[in-house]
Amino acid sequence: MAKFEPKLLGFLCNWCAYAGADLAGVSRYQYPPNMRVIRVMCSGRVDPLLVLKAFEQGIDGVAVLGCHPGDCHYQTGNYEAENKMNMTKQVLEKIGIEPERLYLDWVSAAEGKRFSEVISDFTERIRKIGPIKQNKDYEQKISFGESIVESVRIRWLVGKERKLLEFGNVYNEKIEEDELKDLILRNIATEYDKHRIFSLIKEEPQTVSKIADELSIPKSDVSRYLTNMENTGLVALVDFEGNSPRYIMTVQSKEEQ
Repeated sequence: MAKFEPKLLGFLCNWCAYAGADLAGVSRYQYPPNMRVIRVMCSGRVDPLLVLKAFEQGIDGVAVLGCHPGDCHYQTGNYEAENKMNMTKQVLEKIGIEPERLYLDWVSAAEGKRFSEVISDFTERIRKIGPIKQNKDYEQKISFGESIVESVRIRWLVGKERKLLEFGNVYNEKIEEDELKDLILRNIATEYDKHRIFSLIKEEPQTVSKIADELSIPKSDVSRYLTNMENTGLVALVDFEGNSPRYIMTVQSKEEQ
């Protein structure tokens, strides 16, 4: 049996990691040729949606390489990258994709050898994990993930993470790091459940009770999610089956647009 060769995508910071890749080439440091590179001006500009799009296209692993902390050309870009990629890993885990397939690291312009080692290690890691499993539910899982990372609330929390931890909210109330991370996780879980519900009622009306049983979500949560989605025009109340209301989707899903 032929050895599995992963398809990898790398987002490399122009000022450090990309220059490090250049140095690795000039210095003739050897590393596997599995990675296709996209040069970005800053690792902080790598949108989580781009990572999900890469996996949607069948990429087995994504690496984001930027400047070392404290050395960012734009001062805080690599910190933003870290926050975004940590959140993206949590989303990948929630939708059933190994978070190890996403890798974040720092490589300076002078670290050609380190660049070759990072790429070699990452390639070997993905070889061990194996090819990404594109089963019948894969497209839907990716769609859920894309919807989660596009959530305005989650983007706001991740974008303001450093500010909230260092300076607090508008009332100057400091937020503990564990508390903030838990808040982001809870919002990811909420968005995931909402989109699972949304997918279930897109074909025909379903009752709150049936949705709760089908998706193993508490009825109180299902009812709350549907009420919120009704208020924003995403779903509509059709009728009642006994004491349980039935809802149906009122807008196109991402797959149908």
